[in-house]
Amino acid sequence: MSETQKIVQQWFDHIAAGNAEAAFALFADDVVYDLKGTTPVSGVYRGLEQIVNEFFVPWRKQIDGDLVVHVDELIGEGERVVALGHGEAKTVFGLPYNNDYAFVFTVKNGKITAVAEFLDTALVETAAYGRSLVDR
Repeated sequence: MSETQKIVQQWFDHIAAGNAEAAFALFADDVVYDLKGTTPVSGVYRGLEQIVNEFFVPWRKQIDGDLVVHVDELIGEGERVVALGHGEAKTVFGLPYNNDYAFVFTVKNGKITAVAEFLDTALVETAAYGRSLVDR
């Protein structure tokens, strides 16, 4: 496993252990987190304060209990690593939220400088926000 892959794996391990402080300590001061799609929490977040306050805190309000993301594979060398994974959770609507993910991490000088997250946005809308995607 490359050093970059180890840092990415550590990030997921800290998140899974509920240690957000240690996970966020792996972020560079000017980190950019790009959550793809058009969901209520999709967007480009710059810096830890914006990532936490405008993405992570609002998102966690939609999840009942833990959201565990399992890393299935890490691909890449150098500054870029792709993490493929799947998650398990339950939403505040009592629905299963079992999503599949692809994360693209950029790591420079031992710190995560960018994350692009790709996921099933329809599942976010329906399970986590209780929205119907079709008119009835």
